[in-house]
Amino acid sequence: MAEILNLQQFIQERPLLYRKLCFWANQRGVQDAGTQVREYISELIIEAKADTNNTERLVKWTKVLSLQERNALVHLSPILIGDYPFASQWYELQKGEYSLTAEPIVHEISFDGKQQAIITRNRYRCLVLNCDPCGNGEAARMMIVDVDIRSPQHEDIQDCAKSCQVPLTQRQACRNGSASLRAAVESLAEQFPKLGFRVYRTRNGLRLICTTQPFDPLDAATHRLMANLYVDPLYARLCKFQSTFRARLTPKPWRVDEEYEERFIYDRITGLVIPESSPYAVCHLIELIGDSKILPEFEPLIQAHDSYCRVSRLGLELA
Repeated sequence: MAEILNLQQFIQERPLLYRKLCFWANQRGVQDAGTQVREYISELIIEAKADTNNTERLVKWTKVLSLQERNALVHLSPILIGDYPFASQWYELQKGEYSLTAEPIVHEISFDGKQQAIITRNRYRCLVLNCDPCGNGEAARMMIVDVDIRSPQHEDIQDCAKSCQVPLTQRQACRNGSASLRAAVESLAEQFPKLGFRVYRTRNGLRLICTTQPFDPLDAATHRLMANLYVDPLYARLCKFQSTFRARLTPKPWRVDEEYEERFIYDRITGLVIPESSPYAVCHLIELIGDSKILPEFEPLIQAHDSYCRVSRLGLELA
């Protein structure tokens, strides 16, 4: 990490991170979020030194910060947090932080009398599509995966499964960009002609939805397929824990202008309450790879996903 001269420079160079941290502090009920964020940035990053005993300051902020905040700071701090006994509280996923049970249900999506998905509102108030996390009693779901095209932040970088015809590691795929990832999808479609994917561009990479067959998020075969697609290991673990595939449907709040206010309208065609006209989209539909059919039970899910995410509005900024 390049040397940070002062707090003001840090904030100027990372304005989106600063807004994100302030958002999370507000979520914890902090009245003056900016003051607290500047305080812990100063103590954990600006003033911190790797060659001193940082136990006291780490204990202090471990008790205060949420897992999301700790994850955002851990790779920026000069402190070797991994050397301290409570390092797992900064690095590792904690189940309760991502539990679906606390998320209010906004809408249910059904087909032929059976629930296929629910839309919930997560902790930072984004709407999220959950492909039947507990609904119709069947194991299989519509598979949705997001793949970031950037340097992975997690250390457990995985190699592509041996069956994959594109000999890349996840790190290589991220570095080479969307062309490598789309090649991996095309390779899978050639290996398995019955597979078909809708490919979307997101702010940081690609979103892939398989529309031709259901998948069990707990099954090892599903995770081998996800490995072929260079899925982030954290996302793969979440799919197992939550027993679902999830897709964010509305912009992250720290990616939009502060003046932007989320509004929704009732759409008579879809029967959904969808975002009103705004300058943002979550993803853009860019390509169909493999079999283009959509299973009938998946059609209402795709319709809801595409309506919320505004996938056809290619001129909108991705957030």
